[in-house]
Order: sequence, then structure tokens, then C-alpha cells
Amino acid sequence: MVLIGKIDIHDIQNVLYHSVGATEFLCALVASLYFKKVKGTYWKWFAIYVILIFILEVISIFGLDNYPEIRKFYYDFFVIPGEFLFLYWLYAYKSLQLKKLFVASCFIYLITLVAYLFFFKEPTLVFSITYVVGNLLLLIMVCLEFYNQVQTDKILQFKKNMMFYVNAGVVLFYIGTLPFFTFYGLILKDMAIWNNYYAFFMLVNNVMYLLFAAAFIWGEPNI
Repeated sequence: MVLIGKIDIHDIQNVLYHSVGATEFLCALVASLYFKKVKGTYWKWFAIYVILIFILEVISIFGLDNYPEIRKFYYDFFVIPGEFLFLYWLYAYKSLQLKKLFVASCFIYLITLVAYLFFFKEPTLVFSITYVVGNLLLLIMVCLEFYNQVQTDKILQFKKNMMFYVNAGVVLFYIGTLPFFTFYGLILKDMAIWNNYYAFFMLVNNVMYLLFAAAFIWGEPNI
């Protein structure tokens, strides 16, 4: 048993795990309520994206809970790839307007996905090579997006910039948890570190969807 003070870390993990569904639902609800605000812009696809993520999670919880192998395949080769490809489109193609970066990133990611499916066995140190590669590609876009915001007047209107909230959420979750999956095998050897990092993983998952919801509430699609 791992304790933080007098609190069992597993209790914290359990609360955070079950709260993810609530924050995803909240984000999907906010996206639905504010859809009229963004329907004339490409941000309507982001609204549809977060709604679909919630639906896919519901399917996983209620339809695949008793089928762990199918559930793993469902996430590894459908849900997670869809998330990465959409974020590449949002960052590279739309926000940064770097179409070549979008095409190259999609190509590299899909090649690693196909290679992982047909050639690679489950690695001992890296949780999923496709997840790590997908995250590294996303990291490039995150850095370019931050640079773009700092170098333009967008930084002065960050409270109304939808991409600011999205970028903050992506940095916390995808980039913040990259070491967890990159060195998963090593971290797993020390359960105290693993338990704390897993709790952090669930925490930033919640925060990311709250920031996504904030993008619809406070952000303006034309900034």
C-alpha cells in the first residue's frame, strides 16, 4: 500500500479514474451547448471530436469492459490513432497552416502503427512505440504553436484564444505523460513511482478536458 500522508494513493487513483468520465461528459456537454458559436469555423470539428471521444469512452466502459483484448485493440488501433491524427490536423493543417508537416506527421505515425501491428511484439521498456512516436510528433507541433502565439499578437488575447486552452491541455496530458509511456517498463519496476505517475496521468487527463471545455466557454473561434 502506498500512502500520501494518511491517504492511500490507490483511493486517489480510483477517484481520478472515475472522474475522467465526468469531465469528458462535461466537455462534450459544453461543446454541444456552444456548438452554434463555432459552427461556422473549423472549430466545429473540435466540438464534434470531443463529443465523439465521450461516446467512444461510453462504448468502451459499457460494451467492452468484459473483453480486455478487444478493448486494448480498440484503443491501440482506433481511438488513440484517431486522437493523434485529429490533433495533427488541428495543429499542423489548420492552426499552423503547415500542410507538409501534417502530411509528413500522418505518414510517419501510420507507418509506425502498421509496423507495430504486423511486426513488433509488445516491447519490454516502451509501452507502445506508436504512442511515443505520436507524442514526439505532437511535441514538435506544440512547440511551434507556442512559438507562433508568442511571436504574434495572439499572446495578448490568450484568454480568448481557443488554441491557447487546447495547447495547455495537450501539453499537460500528452507531453506531461510522455516519460511515463516512454520508460514504462523501467517505471513499472518501482511501484511507488508508478503509482504516483499513474495518479498524475489521471489528474492531467481530467484537467485536459476541463481546459478543452474552457476553450468553448471563454475562447473566440476567430482569434
